[in-house]
Amino acid sequence: MAVIGAGAVVLSAAAVGGGLWLSGNDPDVPESGDVHAAATGCDAVTGELLAERLPGAVAQPREQGPLEGGDNLVCAWSSPGAPGGDRGALRVDVSALFTDATGEEPVTGADRAAEAYTALLPVRAEEVDLPTGEGAVWHGQVPGTAELAFHSDNLFVRVSYAGLTGQEPVDPEDAADLAAEFAGRIGESL
Repeated sequence: MAVIGAGAVVLSAAAVGGGLWLSGNDPDVPESGDVHAAATGCDAVTGELLAERLPGAVAQPREQGPLEGGDNLVCAWSSPGAPGGDRGALRVDVSALFTDATGEEPVTGADRAAEAYTALLPVRAEEVDLPTGEGAVWHGQVPGTAELAFHSDNLFVRVSYAGLTGQEPVDPEDAADLAAEFAGRIGESL
């Protein structure tokens, strides 16, 4: 299993690098005003927090690489749970967006992160209090799921949670609270 995961990471890295080489484009780089030079934040989801809130969680391979105008990091964990107990999945997607100086007026990475945040929010989103300030959470399309987004400097962060208690989806408010707890820990680490 580890060999397959390592092979997938190597192939992904080769594909990204090969695609950049073939297109003749170098990965975008941050400008001096961009606080974050790379996507970060997943390390705030500690084993202790996972053991408490998502028992038995197994980390999936992290994926990090260039994004048009930035850098992207995706981390995910899944918990099979005890028989008849809670089980769930958590996904964190972090994008470091860099300043775009190609137009007449440069658009800062922080402005790009704020725009991405605003563009994503559905009308049903509710504000949530996070250490970073502005954030919103909403119930996903599937019962027992919650989506949360926030931005901090030039980072745009999405947290997705899905859970089951026995065979039933977790309460939507509990899913939203759990997503907010993970997002709060990530926000504190930035």
